[in-house]
Amino acid sequence: MMRQTQIDEINKAVKSCKRYPSLSVQDDMKNWTNVELNTSLSFGSMRKTTTAMIKNIQQELEKLASIGNSCLYDGGHNQEVADSPKRFDVFGIVLGLNNLTTGKSYWEVEVNNKAGWDLGVARGSADRKGRLMLCPDNGYWVLVHYEEENYAAMTAPPIRLSLEEKPKKVGVFVDYEENLLSFYNVMTQSHIYSFTECSFRDEIYPYFSPHFKQDETNYEALVISTA
Repeated sequence: MMRQTQIDEINKAVKSCKRYPSLSVQDDMKNWTNVELNTSLSFGSMRKTTTAMIKNIQQELEKLASIGNSCLYDGGHNQEVADSPKRFDVFGIVLGLNNLTTGKSYWEVEVNNKAGWDLGVARGSADRKGRLMLCPDNGYWVLVHYEEENYAAMTAPPIRLSLEEKPKKVGVFVDYEENLLSFYNVMTQSHIYSFTECSFRDEIYPYFSPHFKQDETNYEALVISTA
């Protein structure tokens, strides 16, 4: 487990991120090309802090993952399965087996060169039926990669993110007591995005979506591990 001073460092760094918005979002999010990005403000001077944060998490945090060294992918065909309240009926979404109700958890997901994926956490009581609106108010804290090069944090409205490099492996860090969910590019040891002041309230589960396979694209698996 991490020492209290290191936990305080993480929380201080993440809270500082809120004072440096990296983009502005227009009301109409249907056409993502209309989103204006302000790249003059970024994490800049925080790079050393976030690098140290990543190292501390990787080296000293007790890593608790819901699925260890598992692969998740779309097989390209539908399966007839029995319906249940816990099953998603429209989107290709999977929740981890272990619920998170306290403490800190960290897992890594190899996304490689996939054209699309979702990663994050979901409240156990969140609706799983129909065409879901993924946002914190509905119990979903999710980072989305879509259309090869685009990334967005699914807030309300969504925030489009500008990344310097396409991540091949994403680290997901949850601090339940601090109401914090953070995403990192593991290979470059850089911060991607943090959801802060999360109203988890009850149990949450790791959330994964490999997105649908399209012809011969996006067929690669998400590889989930405890790092």
